[in-house]
Amino acid sequence: MKKHFEKVEESSPAIQTTTTSDIVFLLLIFFMVTTVFRTEQGLRIDLPNALAAKKIETKNLSHVWIGYDGDKGVVSIDDRIVPIGQIKSIVEQKKRVNPNLIVSIMADRNTPYWISNDVFGQLIKANALHVSLSARKINAIK
Repeated sequence: MKKHFEKVEESSPAIQTTTTSDIVFLLLIFFMVTTVFRTEQGLRIDLPNALAAKKIETKNLSHVWIGYDGDKGVVSIDDRIVPIGQIKSIVEQKKRVNPNLIVSIMADRNTPYWISNDVFGQLIKANALHVSLSARKINAIK
């Protein structure tokens, strides 16, 4: 007796792509919800008051925060805490990249004068003579 074997068509395995768009959409929502956009942090400072203020362009600004932590000064340049002795080299490097650099200083009202004086001395050594002192604007009482 002769047996006949039927030829079975071989099908290649297929990857289901019908739910791919659902997965991508869920991942997109997950990353949108869990992403935190970081804003400029600096140090937590309490600015002194001023009667007048003038806004300057931010493209040439480098922000320097000066704070006081017990017995020592804390300085942050563009969200990076640095020792006071390194301010000169950092500002010199920034001036090489942008010769029109303006250093915006925000100092806590309780910071001792000697800390601010040391920071200004480092800026003078770095030849960063365009300086903006930031303050909180208040309404004048008349």
